[in-house]
Amino acid sequence: MTVLERQQQLIQQIGGINDERILTMLEEELSYHLQKKTDITDELTPYELSELITLASESSDKDTVSLNEYRKATERWRTIS
Repeated sequence: MTVLERQQQLIQQIGGINDERILTMLEEELSYHLQKKTDITDELTPYELSELITLASESSDKDTVSLNEYRKATERWRTIS
């Protein structure tokens, strides 16, 4: 595929997007790469980068509880009238 063909394909795809969130994401991503940034984390302080790494490493279900744990925790609420 030539560069011109790829440009036309992208223009057609973008023209069909009606979700503003997707368009914003595309705009930000394109701006980032056109500015020749090497890494999106370059602008973070060492502390912010450390926090980001820590959060990304955490299990996504670390704050979940089993149904039985939930029932035990909320049992008193269900019995108050």
